[in-house]
Amino acid sequence: MNLIFIEGTLIFVFTYILITIKNIFRKNIPRSVSSLLGAALMIIFGIVPFYDVIQSINMGIILLLFGMMSIVGIFGSLGFFDWIAFKLINFSNNSRNFLILLSFITAILSAFFLNDAVVLFFSPIVIKIINEEKLNPSPYILSLIFSANIGSVATEIGNPQNAYIGLMSKIPFFYYFERMFLVSLISLFISIIFLYLYYRKDMNITFHKKEEKIKIKNKLLTVISISAVILMIILMIILNNPDSLFIIPFISSSILLFVYIFSESSDPRKIIRDVDWNIIMFFIGLFIVLQGITIIGIPRNIENIFSDAGLSFKNPYWYTAFVAIISNLVSNVPAVLLIGSFTTGTNYWLDLAMSSTLAGNMTVIGAAANLIVLEIASLNGIEISWKEFLKIGIPLSIVTIIAGTYIIFI
Repeated sequence: MNLIFIEGTLIFVFTYILITIKNIFRKNIPRSVSSLLGAALMIIFGIVPFYDVIQSINMGIILLLFGMMSIVGIFGSLGFFDWIAFKLINFSNNSRNFLILLSFITAILSAFFLNDAVVLFFSPIVIKIINEEKLNPSPYILSLIFSANIGSVATEIGNPQNAYIGLMSKIPFFYYFERMFLVSLISLFISIIFLYLYYRKDMNITFHKKEEKIKIKNKLLTVISISAVILMIILMIILNNPDSLFIIPFISSSILLFVYIFSESSDPRKIIRDVDWNIIMFFIGLFIVLQGITIIGIPRNIENIFSDAGLSFKNPYWYTAFVAIISNLVSNVPAVLLIGSFTTGTNYWLDLAMSSTLAGNMTVIGAAANLIVLEIASLNGIEISWKEFLKIGIPLSIVTIIAGTYIIFI
């Protein structure tokens, strides 16, 4: 065992531990900073040569993240998500219907936008409705989280890890959607049933129809933006080329940002500033760390160790369980980048997308969307305890992952 292997392994373990604990000496360490530190150490110790640094960064993912976040930011600034939320409550009539419609709308939005960005804009207005109607917030907060994760399973642009899987696996956009739509839909029904049964005492509250409070700020720009997203998805389906698919959101967002300039009192620089640069830097750091461990052969060694123990990753059930466990230990994005480095076969790539994402519903820290919603809720005086989350999250994740594995492999 040579020195560079030992150094690379220690840096990899240190980075993933730091990403997992997110706290040291009572200081909160952002995941982006942890991954960037790991990347810097890989370069300093010569594990990733200078000429490999830029090549190791997958620009398709970076451009996709920027493009989708910018598009969601434009919709958010136009009041689109606020408008949808208030239409929902007027259409719902009661708390049961509101739960069902909220789940479906959140899932649909999360399928075609990045789920983290959707909940960032959607959560505040849903919490406002909860407070105005004096509802028990728990089923609706959890619905936002579960539906955002479940909905994002359906497409390659639903969340960052799916985008990475789409690029690495070369699975065409529409083929992926065909295979994963049923997984997402059945999981959504299971989620609604779980929440309804657990909170059935809170499902019989009648709503009073509200006067229209929220209006789209610029109808023309909203129509243009919706048209751009529809065209973007159509192009992804028609082109059927995974290598270029994720450039399309970047092009779409760039054009929309320019058009946005001509909207009254609009500044596209604010949209760009509000892009979640932390997740982008998180990916950049992880790409370099991943390049380092690939160079020294860690992924190959991990696979060999488990194979020698009789736990082959060619067994779909063991593979799924391993993905779910690792996703909850280190969060789904770093888990996917690690496990994806030794994943082969279309069904296993699809299973990686499914199990890593649905496993995010298991714990509070399972996915970024969970933390975003719970943080916004906390700022508004709403707390969801770990115990309450786990009571539904664990069985929901297990049932949906089993169902998803069966659909994909059987």
